[in-house]
Order: sequence, then structure tokens, then C-alpha cells
Amino acid sequence: MTGLTELAVVYFALIGLIGVYVYRLFSRLADLDARLAAAEDVLSDDEIE
Repeated sequence: MTGLTELAVVYFALIGLIGVYVYRLFSRLADLDARLAAAEDVLSDDEIE
């Protein structure tokens, strides 16, 4: 492969890795948001009683 081809392959691989990282980050943030909402619901139920 030529240098430009290798550079293009590495560039696309890097973009793919960043995409996977961002996807996992947003998945974890959504999970964290759901956990916080559940905890807030439990705490708000305790305040009512």
C-alpha cells in the first residue's frame, strides 16, 4: 500500500473508534440518567409519606 492509502485506512479506523467511544459514552449516560430518575422517584415518594 502507498503511504496515502495507509493514512486513509488509519484515518477511517480512528473515526470508527471515536464513533464507538461516543456511542458507548451516550449509552452509559442514558443508563445513568435512568438510574438517577429512579432514585429521584424513590426519594420523592419518601418525602410524601
